[in-house]
Amino acid sequence: MITAAYCQEKPENHLVKNVSGTLTSMDAVGNVFSIRTGDQRQMAFFVPDKAIITQDTHNIGLMDIGEASAVTIQYYVSPAAKNTIVSIVDNESVVNE
Repeated sequence: MITAAYCQEKPENHLVKNVSGTLTSMDAVGNVFSIRTGDQRQMAFFVPDKAIITQDTHNIGLMDIGEASAVTIQYYVSPAAKNTIVSIVDNESVVNE
């Protein structure tokens, strides 16, 4: 049950990092989110249930992030060497006219 122990980690116990990029794939079942950074690195992240996901000033769900969206991610590296998301900001503007 690595997942259960993994989910109990607290981000305040780790160095939180920031990265921006473009969404390249999302596996909602496995809670895995992948981006391509500005320097063309591909990065994968685990998205725990407690991750904060926003667009503008509104909370949204993981599935609300559009394909190829520009995102900014706060994450930490867990002891299992997995990038774990603390928060995702969907930088795509919502235009309601």
